[in-house]
Amino acid sequence: MRAVLIAVATLLSVPALAQNKSTEAKAAPPPAQVRPPPPNGNPGTTGFPDTAGTPVVVERDALLLQLANINEKLATAAGRAKKDRQLQQMIDSARADLKEVGRQVTNAPLAQRPEPSRPPQPPPQPQPPTAQPITDAMLRSLVAAIRNEPFGDDQLAVLEEAASTQYFLVSQTQDILRHFNFSKDKLKALRLIRPHLLDMENSFKLYESFQYSNDKDELRRILAAQ
Repeated sequence: MRAVLIAVATLLSVPALAQNKSTEAKAAPPPAQVRPPPPNGNPGTTGFPDTAGTPVVVERDALLLQLANINEKLATAAGRAKKDRQLQQMIDSARADLKEVGRQVTNAPLAQRPEPSRPPQPPPQPQPPTAQPITDAMLRSLVAAIRNEPFGDDQLAVLEEAASTQYFLVSQTQDILRHFNFSKDKLKALRLIRPHLLDMENSFKLYESFQYSNDKDELRRILAAQ
């Protein structure tokens, strides 16, 4: 696009140059025919240096219309400068360069529009930790602490403290219930463990820990509680 801008600036000055040349031709003989050197850099096929600068986006149709208007002005200037061979050659060369610029603009690929930026994806939400049953070592320690207490209320106090932070399987619960001597204490122990019981699908095995139907009915109510 730098080449386009240079061409437009140069070509706009040509009609004024043509008028000045025509005036000077009446007072003095035409100077020697010397082609002006190209701009800085190695000249390309159009007389302009190779420009591989930063690409820019222009409106193609509007630019082609401007180039057509410049070409028309150059044609008018060429008709008025027929007696000045050097000026005629400069105009012809400028028109050739202008034609080449128009060809490049016509054949230029369409600019790729940048994709709209997307907001960053929120980080994945951490999954809640999966509850794990009490370890075998901790279960042994709990059972030993329960056995060390001589009375049921004290045993339940030990279990209540452990159940506040631990989860249990049905098989582990059965091991704990074996160390309570009375059915009423076993039922109280189950009320403490029930909110932390993991495998409710195996809860039917707990009926083996009770002998009387009244106790089993109470167990059913405890297991059904949410």
